[in-house]
Amino acid sequence: MSRAPHSRNNGSLRVAVIGAGVIGLSCALELRRRGAEVVVYERGVELGGGATIRAAGMLGLASEAAQEKDAPAVFGLAHRAALLWPDFAADVARHGGGAAGYSTHGTILVARSAAELEWVQLTAAACQARGLPADWLEPQDLKRREAALSGPVTAALLLTSDSQVDAAVLLQRLGVAASRAGISLRLGRPVERIGASAQFTLPDGDRFDRVLLATGASLAAVGFEGRPGVAVETGLAPVVPVKGQMLALAPIAGAPRHVIRMRTAYVAPKDRWILVGATVERGRNDTGVDPDVSRRLRQEAASVVGVLADAPEVAAWAGVRPGAPDDAPMIGESRIPGVYAALGHYRNGILFAPATAEIVADQMLDGKVTALASAFDPLRFDNRFEAPHSP
Repeated sequence: MSRAPHSRNNGSLRVAVIGAGVIGLSCALELRRRGAEVVVYERGVELGGGATIRAAGMLGLASEAAQEKDAPAVFGLAHRAALLWPDFAADVARHGGGAAGYSTHGTILVARSAAELEWVQLTAAACQARGLPADWLEPQDLKRREAALSGPVTAALLLTSDSQVDAAVLLQRLGVAASRAGISLRLGRPVERIGASAQFTLPDGDRFDRVLLATGASLAAVGFEGRPGVAVETGLAPVVPVKGQMLALAPIAGAPRHVIRMRTAYVAPKDRWILVGATVERGRNDTGVDPDVSRRLRQEAASVVGVLADAPEVAAWAGVRPGAPDDAPMIGESRIPGVYAALGHYRNGILFAPATAEIVADQMLDGKVTALASAFDPLRFDNRFEAPHSP
């Protein structure tokens, strides 16, 4: 399936990307690589001050996406993204001034109870159905693979197709790569109104042929006017906020090498700290931190990695994940010709980033809509539809 290619060649096409998180910057780089002139607008004074900088950076192809049994397209997007990630990480390191903590050690799912064992078994079955490796670890193998594990672990499953990055470092590398590629990064430039006529006029007066909305959880802040004072609707469903609280612990001797997942929490070791997360609080868009939640997260982590009970706390924070009514991304052209969306990536924005960039560039520059991309059409919702958890 494809639309008619745009008449202007990519070298003369000007694109405004609204939002400098991992999705916005990844799309900007791919658009630039294919020849478009790109300007990125970010309301904050720093890159990606929304969900990206607060993310754990896990690329959970097996531990998360494989279980989307009712949403095969979501797994298809995750699988495509996972195939792209090694080259994507190498490009970011090459053009962004260094590595972003990309690690392919994998994830170990652990069970501490009968209920958790059922969850691990379901994950193993989902991986088998998707053709992903999932290896049960015998006690002696588990200790050899991950010496940090302790406590009442009754079963463990190794998922080697999972990987991870340091989200905040990735964001900075993407910013450097964008600047080096000739992309203008306009920070501290909130975009609340865009004029939509023959071209799109941004608040600073600059004009563009295409606009990409990669605004995370703040989509409602952007409006369009066909002529002064007359609103034009994009037809995009409201983004659903999903709050997540997280704890960062200092590196400590005996810390795990793999990502460790329990049913109710995870431990994600990075070079500079160890992240423990995260809550899933639908409909909440505040970033307040509850000390009781931080204590619970540490207890969960220490129950399987005992040394974390004594690891100094570095920070605790909360972020707001941008969801869609059906928890699948919204990628593609809106009702306003030339205005595109890359929204609603929920918990997997970092995993989905390179595949989303590919879809956006295909559609925006070549009018190409693949079968996979069509599943994420941002106009797939009836405007009257509201998810039960929508605010």
